[in-house]
Amino acid sequence: MATEGAVAFGQTAPAPAFDVASVRVSAIGRAGGEGSRRENIQVTPDAVNMRNVSFKSATRWAFHVMDYQVNGPDWINSERYDINAKAAGAVPEEQLRLMMQTLLADRFKLVTHRVTKELPSYVLTVAKGGPKFAESTSEGEPDIKPDQNRLSISVKRAGVAQLVDGLVNVFRAPIVDETGLKGKYDITINVAKYVADLGPRREGGAASGGAAEVPPDPLAIITRGLQEELGLKLDAKKMPIDLVVIDKADKVPAEN
Repeated sequence: MATEGAVAFGQTAPAPAFDVASVRVSAIGRAGGEGSRRENIQVTPDAVNMRNVSFKSATRWAFHVMDYQVNGPDWINSERYDINAKAAGAVPEEQLRLMMQTLLADRFKLVTHRVTKELPSYVLTVAKGGPKFAESTSEGEPDIKPDQNRLSISVKRAGVAQLVDGLVNVFRAPIVDETGLKGKYDITINVAKYVADLGPRREGGAASGGAAEVPPDPLAIITRGLQEELGLKLDAKKMPIDLVVIDKADKVPAEN
């Protein structure tokens, strides 16, 4: 005998959906000027609020992938939206992401497919000797404090996934986490000494006949800092990367 609420044989369970949702073209993005490209995504156990996000960012969050894993038309980077969605009650974040997929399909008529391609990438692993940082003993949200004057950054209560997010923005390439580290950590890295070691050098070839100054390679500085200060190794390698390909989506969302 079927229990109440069970899905009948042969039927498909309905896709997870928000209880209420508002989707609008962003007034900030439409106005242009300073701040027109600044995005904000706030997530609570029962709601997702996105302000001035590109369609690519909304899709990336919904499918839980990195920016480089979303392929589609040019406008997904430029058009901006405000999306406010609330669930009937508190649910796991992965459920909120599935609800966002349903919302994008409903309001933007989003259609996607997945494909795997080999791409030039970086692989992050634990170097010989193990990691040189400890698990955080404090509670709360991640706290990131960059110090541009000292060329250092201090991170508290952050997972390796958040470190990878930051590295992707710098290296502009896929970074695959193979560290196996699953906790939240307190990390401090100071690259000032590596800037000095790998600083500007002189090479021939200047138009004036003198030596041309070659600036330090920021990727080399970060790679060395990761290994010497954090005990993490970053190697260039071609890797199979899962991509979300946007086959169809409307630039103007359906009315609320």
